[in-house]
Amino acid sequence: MSPSPHRNQGWSAESSLIRPYSLTGGRTRPTRADLALSTQVVAVPSVEPTELDPELETILALCVRPVSVAEVSARSGFAPGVLRVLLSDLADQGRVMVHSSAQRTHRPDAETLRSVLARIKEL
Repeated sequence: MSPSPHRNQGWSAESSLIRPYSLTGGRTRPTRADLALSTQVVAVPSVEPTELDPELETILALCVRPVSVAEVSARSGFAPGVLRVLLSDLADQGRVMVHSSAQRTHRPDAETLRSVLARIKEL
């Protein structure tokens, strides 16, 4: 695993807080609700050269093959919350595809969980 591209650039603690804020425009929530840590993302190949922030280019480079949001966060050095905002921007622009797990949408209800817990206690 390669180190974060922006960790060793002599940034102070203050600038490391300001940069994510400026990248997200102060937003703390993504525009999409389907970006869980286990969600797979993959970059969409583009034929048109476009200028992006270096951080967004890093994220796209990490997403050349399907990869989880958690792995992109770990490899890029971005906090998961910041990364989700940036990935949602890239998805909204059509630069990445998001593949959500169906498991996330089919969670057991509270009664089922209580029943399972009761059966485990009986053992």
